[in-house]
Amino acid sequence: MRQILEISGPNGADSLSALMSALQEAAVAHALELHIDHDRMLEDFGCLWMIVRCRLCVTRFPNGRFFVRTWLRKPSAVVSIRDFSIYDEMGELGTAVQSWVLVDAAERRIISMKNIAPLWDLPTPAPERKEQPRRLVMPQELTERARWTVTPEEIDSNGHLNNVAYVRRAEALAPKGCTELSVMFDRECFVGQTLRLKSAPQGDGCFVCGIKEDGEESFRACFRGSNII
Repeated sequence: MRQILEISGPNGADSLSALMSALQEAAVAHALELHIDHDRMLEDFGCLWMIVRCRLCVTRFPNGRFFVRTWLRKPSAVVSIRDFSIYDEMGELGTAVQSWVLVDAAERRIISMKNIAPLWDLPTPAPERKEQPRRLVMPQELTERARWTVTPEEIDSNGHLNNVAYVRRAEALAPKGCTELSVMFDRECFVGQTLRLKSAPQGDGCFVCGIKEDGEESFRACFRGSNII
């Protein structure tokens, strides 16, 4: 089992959502490599991996072929932290960090990782990075910008809205050229549900959140950057 997995991304990426898709591909591939993938966790332990937070920062977007490296930190009872490095032939262009939890597949509640023995024997590089995705506090005044009904094509193997779809829809409301993303996934969304997308300016970027039909927040995101168009 490799501590660090490297995969090749597509030929270029011009958005944070495109890079999020590459991160997702790397995380899935590494989970398979470590034998802690979706099918194994569901079949052997009755649980699912769910991402709850992510922070992604780049200094530029790759024009050509790029690569993603990913690795895990030692888990805690509640959260597993996954790190990423993004680079091309010119060198590193960005980093990302994600927080993941395990959720009971039937009850959709967070469970303790202490009871999942394979997680505690996984290879992890040292020293570990210290950065962690931070909690996002949204401004009180947000303006509704769009409504979005979740389509079947946006659903993933967990049966809920895929994390990349959240970012893609939110990024459409952000200024072009943002190079930093912080996002929190608060509550699941399912096919056919409608989200009200609200936003507010934030420096050289903006906040975006999705409100479910019952009034609960589904996700919160903040976009920033130095390449604003």
